[in-house]
Amino acid sequence: MADSRKRADSSRPSGKSASKRKPFNLTFLVIALVLIYIAAQFFSFFNKDTINYIVAKQGEIVEKFSAQGVIIRQEELVKSSSGGIVQYYYPGGKELEKGTLVASILDDYYGDILQDKINQIYDQISDIDDGEYSDAFQALDTSIESTVSSYLRNKAVNNYSNLYALKDNLADAISKRKDMYSLMSNTQVASLLAQQGIYINEQDSVRSNLYLSEGGMIDYSYDGYEGWTADQIGPDFISNYDSSYQYFDINFQNIDSGTPLYRLITSPVWQIVIYLNKDQAQYFSGESSVDFIYNSTKELSGTIQSLEQTKEDQYKLVIKLTSHVQDFLNDRTASLVFTKNQHTGIKISDSCLVQKTYYVVPSEYIVRSGSQTGLLAVQADDSVIFQPVDVATENDDKTYFTLPDGVSPGFTIQKENSTERMTQGSTESVNGVYVVNGGYEQFVIVTIEYQAQGYAIVKGIKMYDRVKIIS
Repeated sequence: MADSRKRADSSRPSGKSASKRKPFNLTFLVIALVLIYIAAQFFSFFNKDTINYIVAKQGEIVEKFSAQGVIIRQEELVKSSSGGIVQYYYPGGKELEKGTLVASILDDYYGDILQDKINQIYDQISDIDDGEYSDAFQALDTSIESTVSSYLRNKAVNNYSNLYALKDNLADAISKRKDMYSLMSNTQVASLLAQQGIYINEQDSVRSNLYLSEGGMIDYSYDGYEGWTADQIGPDFISNYDSSYQYFDINFQNIDSGTPLYRLITSPVWQIVIYLNKDQAQYFSGESSVDFIYNSTKELSGTIQSLEQTKEDQYKLVIKLTSHVQDFLNDRTASLVFTKNQHTGIKISDSCLVQKTYYVVPSEYIVRSGSQTGLLAVQADDSVIFQPVDVATENDDKTYFTLPDGVSPGFTIQKENSTERMTQGSTESVNGVYVVNGGYEQFVIVTIEYQAQGYAIVKGIKMYDRVKIIS
């Protein structure tokens, strides 16, 4: 018996060993539960529907349209009345007064001969021949040389009288030489200048001078449409316009009669002629001035000179400008961009907008009872009961709501603390968005002030509201 009890006792674990294994099993269980919880949270997070939203911010919607215009100016293309060598006196783009000599045309045969003679005279004046007076100059030079040699032969120390005599003799000889040279120069120059004057007069007789008939700006380019008026510009002008501005070479070119010489712009006023469709023309109707962007680079302003209908869906617009004509002298056509509409405010995407239909009653009929909101419904026995409703939103003294399942519309309701009654059942479609600032959706009615290009300017929400994107 004793042995069997010993064996039984020895087969049991000691209390100390059991107490060591129990904490190990409990720790393992806790760790396993924590891991299962974390895995469940990750699974729940990655399978949860994500709310896509935008943040409401200040923005603008700008609608623009472009049109092609034809430029006309008060300009004249001046042509040569004779052939010859043309000489210009002013650069292009310069404002000149009436009567200014801007160019001359010299006969290309006689002009060349006379010019050569004039050039020869210039050369002779600068290199006067002193041969006529060579003997006199030689005698003076010999006298100067003899005076210096005599002094050197007879000089003595402290003989200042000889030195002063040398000085006086040299001064006298040099003075005579100078006077003789001046006499010679004056005589020859006068003779040459007389010849030059004769040739210049002859040259003027074969020169044709061009003076401005009126003040204005000259330019050395043209396209052949100078002098056109707005009446001459038709709807097909731009599509048929295949010209470009040609530039003159102003370096003494030999030209024929009838050759364009320069362009004269006589006024800072210029016009742009534009053909529009009916929708575009409405933008200008009733307006006296307009702003636009010229060739994508310059913002300009002009006055509306005329707007007339030419066909069923075609209008002709003429814009007058009074400045910047000098900036676009070489433009006959231009691309213009007009701002049709520009609205600023809270800007959201159209994908956020929702249109919903609700029952609507004046907010003064809404009754609040504890945590519930509802209406006082009139019963058949003229008593009233509280009918809960699901309020969606309130706006402009109106309350928008839905009825619980099983409740039919069209019942009579009564204002609280009043005998005034009305029939419930009116519905209204409203525009709204779902705001998700607090992590839950709240429908908010908005007023669409302007909508275009996939965006809307709205009122009813605040800056930085998180607005749900409706997929």
